[in-house]
Amino acid sequence: MGARFDGPTDFIFLWVRTYELIVCQQPLHARMCGFGEKDRRPIDPPPIVRLVVRQQDNEPVDVHTLQIPFFVLHVTLWSADRTEERNIISNPPKCTRVLMGSLVSSPSLLKNPEGEQGLYFAFPDLSIRTEGRYTLRFSLMKLISSDFQPNAKSRIIAQVFSDAFTVYSAKKFPGMTESTELSKVFARQGLKIPIRNDVRSRKADN
Repeated sequence: MGARFDGPTDFIFLWVRTYELIVCQQPLHARMCGFGEKDRRPIDPPPIVRLVVRQQDNEPVDVHTLQIPFFVLHVTLWSADRTEERNIISNPPKCTRVLMGSLVSSPSLLKNPEGEQGLYFAFPDLSIRTEGRYTLRFSLMKLISSDFQPNAKSRIIAQVFSDAFTVYSAKKFPGMTESTELSKVFARQGLKIPIRNDVRSRKADN
């Protein structure tokens, strides 16, 4: 016998969910890439964000029951104190994007180093044109059928900031770090993410 619903209120109550974003791999630093298009250097290590969905009773939702392809995570660049957006810089005679790379990520169902399965978003090719102190803001959206109509706007259902990190000039950049265990574990599961098994010197990296 199926569950009985006395009215629309009961139905809505059962389907209320909360969405939490956790930055499980924080950006550490990057080398500025300037205003050219060829010398792009990715943020190190690549940011990775986990999505946790909870029911009304605060119990986690089984990730296998979610409509995974409809979740999208968008990233923007902000000042280190999280008060000003820094996506655009004036570079006369035009305005130029400061944050480069794939700014939107789809979720992957992956197991972390502890063997726990979850939904993760990775941003392996982000780079920044100018030096300074920044943070990243990640905004989660769940697409619905109406979002595919002209001029439609998706609703943001969760947001999180990364820790602040430094973007260095070429002369000051200390070099890339060895890939984290999290990156290596995800790469072995098929996630397209660059892996570094050694720590090269600044001279070699530049």
